[in-house]
Amino acid sequence: MSEATPMTKIQVPLWLTSTAVVVALATGGVVGYAITSPQQSSDPNINKIVSTYEAINDGYYQKPDAKKLVNGAINGMVSSLDDPYSNLLQTDDKTSLDTTISASFGGIGAVLKNDQSKLLIDSVTADGAAKKAGLKPNDELVAINGKSTTGWSTSEAVAKIRGKVGTTVSVTIKRAGVNQTFKVKRQKITTETVAGTMDTKDKALGIIQISSFSEPTTDQLKATIKQLRKAGAKRFILDLRGNPGGLMPQALSIASMFLKNGQKIMTVEPRNGDSVTYRAGKDYDDGFKVTEPTAVLIDGQSASAAEITAAALNENRNILLIGEKSFGKGTVQNVNSLNETSELKLTVAKWLTPKGQWINHKGLMPTDKVPYPAAAKITMVTKASLKLGDTGTDVRSLQQMLAALKFNPGAVNGDYNETTASAVKAFQATNQLPTTGSADAQTLQILTTKLANQLHQDDPMINKARTVLSKESN
Repeated sequence: MSEATPMTKIQVPLWLTSTAVVVALATGGVVGYAITSPQQSSDPNINKIVSTYEAINDGYYQKPDAKKLVNGAINGMVSSLDDPYSNLLQTDDKTSLDTTISASFGGIGAVLKNDQSKLLIDSVTADGAAKKAGLKPNDELVAINGKSTTGWSTSEAVAKIRGKVGTTVSVTIKRAGVNQTFKVKRQKITTETVAGTMDTKDKALGIIQISSFSEPTTDQLKATIKQLRKAGAKRFILDLRGNPGGLMPQALSIASMFLKNGQKIMTVEPRNGDSVTYRAGKDYDDGFKVTEPTAVLIDGQSASAAEITAAALNENRNILLIGEKSFGKGTVQNVNSLNETSELKLTVAKWLTPKGQWINHKGLMPTDKVPYPAAAKITMVTKASLKLGDTGTDVRSLQQMLAALKFNPGAVNGDYNETTASAVKAFQATNQLPTTGSADAQTLQILTTKLANQLHQDDPMINKARTVLSKESN
């Protein structure tokens, strides 16, 4: 998940998953601690740290790296907490957090794809920097800032293209056999965190997927709901599956939209000080309310802000939670800016649902348990291609995908044998691909897309939600 909007990190409330951070507001400010100079402390433990630093810095037989000493001390202190949510974020990790917060990045407005080991520009946005510079769909990307992209994945290329908004990246492409180099100025690209569609089976049902709770999410959700209402939506499915969380203000605003003013959204309990309860109201939703019948989808990757929202809707409005047990992230962290390249995230409190439940390590139990089909749990193929004679987990995944799509690979045993090769050939023939029997990158990509489309078209959780909402409306 450009630079994030300038901010002082200790002022930013954030809810994320196990691999990120959660920040909570307290009355009149942020739960947290001011970082003071250790030399001014009368705490003997702090003085012990300072004395150790000075002894190493002054007496070690080689000149130590002062930055490494300090970061080592911080990491050591944080590690002693044995808390996966508290740690020191530096450089790339800090940038990743900033990008998550803002749901934006510095890019050029182009989508890349990997086509038979070539990196191609799949599309360019109408008002994007790439189009303005002269880049076009199907241009082959051959170098970035003078470095060849041969052998690169799309992720590697994207990482090199992205950067600080306003800076320039050199992009070399091949078009009609001729290399051309373009200087492209990076612009702010905002990520869409909300997607809405009208159900194909129920013309009055709008399906809304929220991928994260970031700065633009509330506004994007409001716009999506308005569009779906215009299209005839009379009821909604709020899909929070795979949503790792996001900004606390967004969670409060979104939950508030579905609740009556005054209803409790959540309570935060710090170690010291009074608990803080947040309630629905105009301050959070600006008077925008969603009163239509709604169902919420959750799974094992629905965490933090997603769990806050799901619990608030369920415990206040009896909105059904459909799917699988959620992740279970019930602690609160804040983020303290240490300098321009590092920040400390630290667990400072726990949060409770409107009914006082602490879901940490427990998760939210769905009111209607609907498991994913077996095909949805197939492990992704990690190799670029597979062929006759190969063995291992990637081959097993290939066989499982073929079987799910009704192409018989024989025994699902991780052995790329003649039967598996025949199934691959049959799939390739059906999809107008060269019938080699080897699963090259293009075959694997189309296979994955076909399976995803099948799962999307016959989603058991959406099917259940559709049935429940239809009964409620009748």
